[in-house]
Amino acid sequence: MRLIKTVVITTDAEGGSARPEIVASPTRVFVLYLGNIAAGSNRSFNLKIYDRDLDRLVASRVLVSTTPEYGGPTDIRVTSDGQFLYAFYETHNPSSPTTATTYLWGAKYSLDDSFERLAYTSTPIASSKPMSELQDGGELLDDPAPLLVAGRVFVVTRLKYSLSRAGRTVYRVRELSGDDLTESAQFDLDLSDAADGRGRVSSLLSWNGRILMGLPTTVSDQGLSESNDDGALSDVLLVRMRENWTFEPENDVRAVAAEPNDRENYVSGLKAAGNYVYLTHVQSLGSPPSGEHVAWIKVLDEDLSLVRAERVRSTVWGPGGGEMRPSLEVAGNRVFSGQSAGESLGRGNAEIWVYEIIPPGATLTVNR
Repeated sequence: MRLIKTVVITTDAEGGSARPEIVASPTRVFVLYLGNIAAGSNRSFNLKIYDRDLDRLVASRVLVSTTPEYGGPTDIRVTSDGQFLYAFYETHNPSSPTTATTYLWGAKYSLDDSFERLAYTSTPIASSKPMSELQDGGELLDDPAPLLVAGRVFVVTRLKYSLSRAGRTVYRVRELSGDDLTESAQFDLDLSDAADGRGRVSSLLSWNGRILMGLPTTVSDQGLSESNDDGALSDVLLVRMRENWTFEPENDVRAVAAEPNDRENYVSGLKAAGNYVYLTHVQSLGSPPSGEHVAWIKVLDEDLSLVRAERVRSTVWGPGGGEMRPSLEVAGNRVFSGQSAGESLGRGNAEIWVYEIIPPGATLTVNR
């Protein structure tokens, strides 16, 4: 991979540290992001459409606004089949009806300059509470992970359990109609035979007749803090499942990021191109006020072995710093990585980092 350019997508006034989600077509780059996040009472879910080289803004508009009943959007994840874009997002109302409530939504758009909304969930797919108010087994709706499998649409959330190694790793899977996004099936996917600790932000991919899922696993209870997803030392796993969501723990689980004494999580992008799988995640080193958050892109071969590691950007973990929340799209000979600003909430410029894929047959090396 070779870095070609970085492009500023949002400024402080537009939402600052929002992580852009990206879908690329042969002629366009579609960027979906949170706006007005510093003014938490008026957040919005926004769209910008660029030409393929990100040189020209073709169109922009607000897709979802804050409402009195359901509050404003907080987390967005998207996927596409090349013709349609499917977006799933959480909204949060701090006083609905009498206490804080979160809601899960979905929408389907045409992948063209009109970006017409073709379907949406007029009532929430699910509702829940913020993490701090949930008991064990409660559903967390933030960062819902989408998946397309042979024309079938899925959205995956996670259940709250302890971050400790003894905690269960359980995700909730919903299958929705690709036409109108009505729910047709629901089940809980227990990955406790593959991973330890609470299920955290994950990504999924349909590849070579299998479902790949990237997720963190707790590797030590040292310094455990249950209040956030950075609260346990962790590694990143890839679980390779059949299309019926079953797997063999001894053969289908691979550690793909396992540096000692750190927190490797927020697996917020998983894509494939040719014979390679691309994954993005965050590595947190040390601890506040002098720690560091690093956004990585990992490239894996058909055996899910690491062939390249690209350190994209980093920020201070503590005062004067912020969080890294990367996203990922791979299309043609380009890798697009959406990057949050790495500053405090609502400040700084969110960007897209554009890489050129090394031609087939060229030597790929691990670059740490």
